[in-house]
Amino acid sequence: MADHNTRKYMDNLNNKKLSPSSAINQVIVSSRHPSMRSTSASNSSKSRVHQHSSIQMEPGIQALLAAEGQAAEMIARARTNRNKLMRQCNRESHVEIETFRREREAQYKRKLYEATQLEQFQEKLDFERFHLLKQIKENVKKEQKSLI
Repeated sequence: MADHNTRKYMDNLNNKKLSPSSAINQVIVSSRHPSMRSTSASNSSKSRVHQHSSIQMEPGIQALLAAEGQAAEMIARARTNRNKLMRQCNRESHVEIETFRREREAQYKRKLYEATQLEQFQEKLDFERFHLLKQIKENVKKEQKSLI
């Protein structure tokens, strides 16, 4: 009979969809609370044994619950720290990317300026060469008439 009541009680707990720690707390409370105990005389000795064993196990359960709470706190702190680190890394990476982009833009502008200067210099040389050749040809024509 006690097994049937316990099974029925556990089914009720499962239907409530409690967390494992809440379910354990409910079982502990029900083992202590008089309205939750079985009322039949034949089960009173069994419930006393169960009550006695739950009292002996209670420090262990409490230790488990405390450990679970500590673990939950550690996980929450770890998540918070991870999120802080992710935000910090994100900011640092944006700074590094921006610095790299600026360096590359400066290099590009320098190369473009040098190339433009080189092209302009080349154009100037070509222009001067063309005019010099033109002058030489004109001088040759003038001198050629005088030489003949």
